[in-house]
Amino acid sequence: MRPRIDLLYVLAAVLFVATVAYAAITVGPTDTTGLARTASVYDEGPGGAALLRRWLESIGARTAVVQGDRFAPAAARMGVLFMLGATEPLTPADVAAAREYAREGGTLVVATDAGFAEALLLEAIGVRLAGFAGPGEHEAVGIAMASPRVGRIALDQGRELTLGDRGLPIARTARGPIAAMVAEGRGTIVVVGSVAPFLSGQLGEADNGRFALALADTALRSGSVVAFDEYHHGSHPPPDVLAVLQRTWPGRALVAGGLAVFAYLALTGRRLGPPLPIDPRPARSSLDHVRAFAALLRRSGHGAIARDRLRQELRGGLARELGLDPGMPLGRVLAALPPDRAAEAREVDALLARRLRGAELLRTVRRVDRLLHPRTEGEIS
Repeated sequence: MRPRIDLLYVLAAVLFVATVAYAAITVGPTDTTGLARTASVYDEGPGGAALLRRWLESIGARTAVVQGDRFAPAAARMGVLFMLGATEPLTPADVAAAREYAREGGTLVVATDAGFAEALLLEAIGVRLAGFAGPGEHEAVGIAMASPRVGRIALDQGRELTLGDRGLPIARTARGPIAAMVAEGRGTIVVVGSVAPFLSGQLGEADNGRFALALADTALRSGSVVAFDEYHHGSHPPPDVLAVLQRTWPGRALVAGGLAVFAYLALTGRRLGPPLPIDPRPARSSLDHVRAFAALLRRSGHGAIARDRLRQELRGGLARELGLDPGMPLGRVLAALPPDRAAEAREVDALLARRLRGAELLRTVRRVDRLLHPRTEGEIS
């Protein structure tokens, strides 16, 4: 008969596997300073954006970094937020926070070479990455590139964009746009198909510096902060198992499944696993007890107890056989015995008066038994 599979255990196992898979997908690298193209303001190399931040500060802009326990940009304080080359995937909660930031009047600049980490956000605003844009200089278009005047931007690599109804191109190749603006509430989301215009090593090429300045123009005019997203570069405590359980729906589902399993086990009284049979142990024989007692005596070094007991049995047995008082001295008892038997009894008594080894003690016990129970001539030895 096949055992019945409890569906509650199956559900708990599925939830556990789903939680582990979700954690593996959402937890990204926490150290990006060693990469060649990080677009991080903490990277001083040519693949970082540290020069862009210092340049904006040199012309009077106030800058800040978005990092910490959670991604929560505030439009009231940050006029422009640069999200350059995110290395950790944006979660649905991050996408909701980014769009809310734009709806409240902020300008969100999303620059990406691959679009994997930003996929949910791009999908939400109707933008998709299309073909690859070749290296070289590409034309900037639109009124947004008029102040400061941006003529061409230089890329070493990038992607062309496919825009929805709300998208407005601001830079393009001969085939299609590589940068566009999408209105979101009172603000704007700018999508750039490359991080190259913002990198320290390429900021001085063509009009890349002017391009970055044009995107930060609203913050410079209003005096608000130009912020850089480092949260999605790993500048936050790495998610652990407890955070996954507390802050994600799969984790909460796993906790609920665990509580349901515990309640089921507690209410039904089921064991965790098959019952174990009782170990059957045979009863100990009298010989086992004798051997155990002998071993205790041997280990304790009190063999005199056994010898004294044998001497008492020898003397008392011989005296009772002759009809004498068991407390009578041995010499008077032996005087009433035949000479050969008396000599052997005296020898055995002398042996029991001193310490004997195990084998010698056993031989002496047999001699005591023969003295107390002598064989008749008709008995077979």
